[in-house]
Amino acid sequence: MNTPSEALGRLFRLVVRLFLVAAGAVFFFSLLLAGAIAALGFTLWSLLRGRRPLVADIWRVQRQMRERAQARGFAGGWSTRASGPAATAPEDIVEVQAREVVPGQGRIGSPS
Repeated sequence: MNTPSEALGRLFRLVVRLFLVAAGAVFFFSLLLAGAIAALGFTLWSLLRGRRPLVADIWRVQRQMRERAQARGFAGGWSTRASGPAATAPEDIVEVQAREVVPGQGRIGSPS
């Protein structure tokens, strides 16, 4: 039996659901907009300082990793040797002359 209170109850539930869906959509799009504004701000800040934007580096690194993975074919699994910025070729190593640091001597290049 459909009483007026059941119809009003269904209508109320429908309105609440629509309100919650709309609130969720507004929240999602506000987070999306905040992320876009933050990314634009960081990009402009890096350009003002004369540095490459971080986003360009992220895409470049991701592309290099994908190319390396495709070339290897994941046949050998993950490599255990160092790769990337931490790995240095033997010709990149610079040997320096060691000297003893004596307390009270002062800094290098400063008059003492």
